Amino acid sequence: MGRASLSYTNKDYDSLRRELLARVPQLTDRWTDFNASDLGVVLLELFCGVGDMLAYYLDAQAAEAFLPTARQRQNVINLCKLIGYRLDGPVAATTVLRFYLALPFDTGLRIPAGTACRALLEDGNADFETTEEAVLSHGALYVDVHARQGVRRSQTFSGTGALWQRCEVSGKNIAQGTLRVVINGDVWSEALHFQDSGAESLDFIVDTDGLDVTAIGFGDGLHGILPGDGETIDVSWLETLGADGNLAPDLVRDILSTINFDGTPARIAVTNTLPATGGASRENIDFARAQAPAELRTLWKAVTKEDYETLAVGFPGVAKARVLDANDCMGMRYFNVHIAIAPEGGGLASPLLKRELADFLEARKVITVEFELFNPLYRPIDIDADVYIWPGEDEDTVRARIEQGLADFFAFDNVGFDQDVHFSDLVALLDGIRGVSHVHLHTPDNDTLLDCGEIPALGQVQLDVRRVG
Repeated sequence: MGRASLSYTNKDYDSLRRELLARVPQLTDRWTDFNASDLGVVLLELFCGVGDMLAYYLDAQAAEAFLPTARQRQNVINLCKLIGYRLDGPVAATTVLRFYLALPFDTGLRIPAGTACRALLEDGNADFETTEEAVLSHGALYVDVHARQGVRRSQTFSGTGALWQRCEVSGKNIAQGTLRVVINGDVWSEALHFQDSGAESLDFIVDTDGLDVTAIGFGDGLHGILPGDGETIDVSWLETLGADGNLAPDLVRDILSTINFDGTPARIAVTNTLPATGGASRENIDFARAQAPAELRTLWKAVTKEDYETLAVGFPGVAKARVLDANDCMGMRYFNVHIAIAPEGGGLASPLLKRELADFLEARKVITVEFELFNPLYRPIDIDADVYIWPGEDEDTVRARIEQGLADFFAFDNVGFDQDVHFSDLVALLDGIRGVSHVHLHTPDNDTLLDCGEIPALGQVQLDVRRVG
């Protein structure tokens, strides 16, 4: 008996049906009716359907074992853990709140950390919380304080004394890096793992699964202290709006917390002098599939230009980064690295985000390197075009389509640092709008070449819509 020849790629329904029908004459000469109504063919097609389904699940199961092909969020989370990478949760926007008075006080006014303020929006509210204590000094009319978007929530657990105790937090949309744990008055620190934690380390880890259920975990007494039986574990966090927390300036107007002066509530106003930027939704798996191997290649140290860019882009709240230059100071043997960063949602990074990113990079850079963070330069691209539309098309409708197409082309998520804008791409975009016959683009009249650190943005749009003929 000869060895059977199997085609391992014929795993879909049609291939299975075709192959099984071809094998019937080799098994019997009594089955000659292959019409769709034949009972044998019906049974054969049922088996082909089951085989197709099983083959799909086998392929899917194999694909989920590799980071480039995994599609389920929980599997991507598990695979990233193997190389020390953790997907970020929602990121809270940051801004600067200015507390100001009509008349100065005789003595200083203390504004506690955690002071809650609110922006009233058309579709809801956006709350902010100050990240540090500030003092409006004697004679001053205002003081600026860093703030992060979110509403403070809390939950209490009881220690069990068990090794590797886990406490599942009930909150959703927990802002990245805002979980606080207090036990017996001691503030514990969040760690990525317990490998470097000693027996006296007040460390905890945060684990968020594919369904956005967050749990905090404690050590075993050798690697991280474990809470004792019956000890109260106070957990708090910021519940954030993510990308919806990116706001324009001068929208925060209400103070929710009470600020006392000599025992009585002070009459003080507030506003956000800068836009709230950096807010983002939870990290998507497409970004994680690319970012996790990139960070692994850096070994979490900033040495090359690519290392600085990779680590900066991986920091929560940063969307794009570009090393502008790396200047060698031969006399002092020091290197200066200039980095432009753009926050999630576009605009300019807040001072708080820059400070936190600087601390993050400072712990990972080479000792002989100094770096500085810069804002990107948004280069406006003006559009001036004659647009010819087909007869019967509504001018306002076509104009709206063009404006939407241009807005999508220059959307922050679709452009990057140093991305040149080609004349041919703009013509192809306008010419491809439904209802447009052809266009004559006056501005720009050639390719727009961007310098290092520049990001293209849509400028003024001037459209002269005409009908063909």
